[in-house]
Amino acid sequence: MYRYILMREQRITDINMESFLHTNHDQGVSILADAIEYSKINEASYLSADNFQRYRTIMHFFYQQHRKMNDLLYRGDVLEYMQSLAGFADYSEKELDQDLTSLVGWQNLETRQEMSEPKSIAEYKNKHFRYQISETSIAIEEMLEKLSGKTGHSRGALDKNTFERFLSAIRELDQQSDEKELFNIWQDTVTHFTSIKNNTSDYIGYLNSERTESQMQTEAFLVFKDQFVFYLRDFIVTMQNTSYQIQHALQGVSKEKLLLVARCVVNHEKEIPRFDETVLDEGKLTAELFGIWDTMLAWFIDGQGKSSEYSSLMKQTNQAISKITRMIQRFSDRMQQHQSRKKDYIHLADWFLNCRSVEEAHQLSSQVFGAFHSQHYYVKPSETSNKFADIWDIPATVHETIPRIRAYRERTSATAFTRNTQAKKEAVAAHLKQRQELEKSLQHYIQNGKIDLIEHPFMDASIRKLLLKWLSLSFQNEERTIATEFGQIFAIKVDRSVKVRLESEDGFLEMPNVVYMLIDKENTGGDRNAGKQ
Repeated sequence: MYRYILMREQRITDINMESFLHTNHDQGVSILADAIEYSKINEASYLSADNFQRYRTIMHFFYQQHRKMNDLLYRGDVLEYMQSLAGFADYSEKELDQDLTSLVGWQNLETRQEMSEPKSIAEYKNKHFRYQISETSIAIEEMLEKLSGKTGHSRGALDKNTFERFLSAIRELDQQSDEKELFNIWQDTVTHFTSIKNNTSDYIGYLNSERTESQMQTEAFLVFKDQFVFYLRDFIVTMQNTSYQIQHALQGVSKEKLLLVARCVVNHEKEIPRFDETVLDEGKLTAELFGIWDTMLAWFIDGQGKSSEYSSLMKQTNQAISKITRMIQRFSDRMQQHQSRKKDYIHLADWFLNCRSVEEAHQLSSQVFGAFHSQHYYVKPSETSNKFADIWDIPATVHETIPRIRAYRERTSATAFTRNTQAKKEAVAAHLKQRQELEKSLQHYIQNGKIDLIEHPFMDASIRKLLLKWLSLSFQNEERTIATEFGQIFAIKVDRSVKVRLESEDGFLEMPNVVYMLIDKENTGGDRNAGKQ
């Protein structure tokens, strides 16, 4: 594109003015019209603006992240990068907002609003944006990089099949050892991941755009409601079926395999004949490959205190379904307000007319209208926080009816605040005593450093509930380990091929056999799962 523009500018510049004046009128008009087609390129304004150094630094950072396939950035990421550079230590958030606003106005950056439910008025007013470099700005940065003697690379829909192809490529990458095949598989992996990242982001942005939301407000949207909901739900089901497999496959690729892939990429670049004498930067290519791989890991796997793009995509897709469902319900309520039920009532009357007896009419009435004298009961919320408490152990609820008259007012009287210090101490002591008894009872079930359910056909209900709670918590990590409230660490193994029957004083439970292996805390590097209790 730039070569074409430069050639046309050079052609107009090289025209001899004297010969131009002697040409015929039509030819002159044609050349002038050709020149009028050019207009000011707003996207290039940041190269010559007053604060061009700040603008170019921000745009180069966005371009570097684009090369690593990390397109959508938060303003905090940009601020952290700018303050880490020499000469920008005093760079403030106010200056960042001004620079981002200018770059968005010049169409160098595109904004994407996060789909989230606001929890306060401030969150509703302050829209949460993420920024992405535009296609024109990518081309400008590539041109600048080429001019500086460097090499550059050029750079929806919810396609469920792309996830399956990406999973297949990751597995082939881990199993393949041939260098040529490794390079081809790596190219396929990057292509599939780019398609997933760009298409899903673009489609979510399309659903969240003002134009789409305005179209959802019209009744014409009802024609496409089923197609929208089915499309989104089908995509969610496919993602849920493949996400864990993709996470496991990504974590299974070793660093040595990635270094081998990087060597294949470098060898492929060396085999390409080039006329320039640019020295191939092998370290840069390797760093870019590992940057792309880190982006893949961050896209599918939650990090420390930061949710992955996959989790965000699942949340935003579910929110889109909820929004569409609310739109449908709103239209349905609006249409039912003006809809006549005359035909429905006539049809019901025909049903009752064709009944052969009064008993049959009573049965039909119970199905159509329900019970005429149903009783509604009001109860207060449970006063206990123990989810294992039985209903007969909870004290009965006393409900006082209030007269439904306007003149009624409840009697109020000033009461003193009492400190139940002694009751609190007694409750804490009772809780500690119950915990000590539970820990003492648990020791009887630990035999040879393990608890095997098949060896204990009868156990106390309190121990059974405790073991089931540990089993539920163990599914939150892949290692199937759990740190208990008693300072112990157990590795839990479930044998689905063997069934056990646990009997207690309150009944029996049939379930797969579970073995709780006691692990030495020193051999596990400390209490890894304490934060999950």
